[in-house]
Amino acid sequence: MCRDGNRGAENELMKPKQRLMTALALGVPDRVPTWDWFDEAVTIGVADLLGLKHHDGVTTLRKGDETEQSVDLYCRVVEALGVDGTSSVYNTGLKAVSEHLGRDKYGRGYILSDSGMPAIIEPAVSSMKELGNYDMVSRIEKSDFAGLQAIVDRFGNERAHCLNLNGPFQEAWNVMGGMDKTMIAFIENPELVHAVMAEVVRFSKALMDEAAAIGVDFFMIDGDICGNDFPLLSVELFRQFILPYKKQMVKHAHAMGRKIVKHSDGMVWSIMDDLIEVGFDGFHPVQPQCMDMKTTKSHLYTRMCVFGNVDCLDLLVFGEPEQVRKATKQCIAEGSPGGGHILCSSNSLHPGCRPENVVAMFEAAIEFGRYEAIAERPAITPPPPDGQPSRPRRQTRRRNAHAVV
Repeated sequence: MCRDGNRGAENELMKPKQRLMTALALGVPDRVPTWDWFDEAVTIGVADLLGLKHHDGVTTLRKGDETEQSVDLYCRVVEALGVDGTSSVYNTGLKAVSEHLGRDKYGRGYILSDSGMPAIIEPAVSSMKELGNYDMVSRIEKSDFAGLQAIVDRFGNERAHCLNLNGPFQEAWNVMGGMDKTMIAFIENPELVHAVMAEVVRFSKALMDEAAAIGVDFFMIDGDICGNDFPLLSVELFRQFILPYKKQMVKHAHAMGRKIVKHSDGMVWSIMDDLIEVGFDGFHPVQPQCMDMKTTKSHLYTRMCVFGNVDCLDLLVFGEPEQVRKATKQCIAEGSPGGGHILCSSNSLHPGCRPENVVAMFEAAIEFGRYEAIAERPAITPPPPDGQPSRPRRQTRRRNAHAVV
């Protein structure tokens, strides 16, 4: 893979997988690669905009499995937009038990939503005794990866394939019935928290093994740790209860020859160096409401690949395509110098994103992403002191009170 400064003919005409994996390895590809999380509603909207035909088997997901038709349409949208990497999840067997409630095969209860992720409300484990009889690994089935298998069968080695996994904190709060319950247990029942963390990491490693055998190239570890202004818990508690288990997942991925990326929204400066130290290969997504791409790239240059960060809270929802083009060009100018940058939204392409803006982002990435026109080194900008915002937060405008964001 090409390293920084190698801008000769060998960088020309890279395949999508080579382009993305070069950037993830901190190298300089032929142009800035692209990747993102696509909500099914956005996939359908983009397909309609591009004139890609589909039928009634393509639906937005409220529960359960992706349909074969949904995966097929996703693959056709990825091809049409020229996206360099794919994204997939594993199936948890979530089934509706009433109109608004669902339960997965791991015994966890959720509120179902038509416009977002199911929200955990009922724990699978509340005590050490219950945990002693709780085995997540034994419930994994090969059919849980049917979507990933279909994507890999479709693209093979042409594109880089990602499996999204819950991080140990998020998987633990799913098992324990919510983030609030888990945080209370940090203080009141630390023994149970550590035991649950150990079980969910064992589970995550097994998922990683299955995905690697299918052909996944990197893992995205979900689970927010920070809000817009500060961490969701103290740095001390993060280092005691969460970081050691993240380190185990990083070590496992690297032992298989796979890359691993950490996702967290929010102001992440207070723990960023911890993420670097445990060995994450990338950081996603540099939320623009509270972190600055130029500053983040300067700090992570040669240490972690930067994913991001076209604004999906405001711009992709309420903006116009020309505004998206300009923002994408700026994102490339700030994040891409020296390589090690994968362009995507600032979180995901969620149901509120306008399809025409999604198309504009990917088209602009191709138009402005050639490395011949990008600086060879990023600007050096020190990180903000004490994890404070590097620029004032701006107010988000709403077109209407019912927009889904």
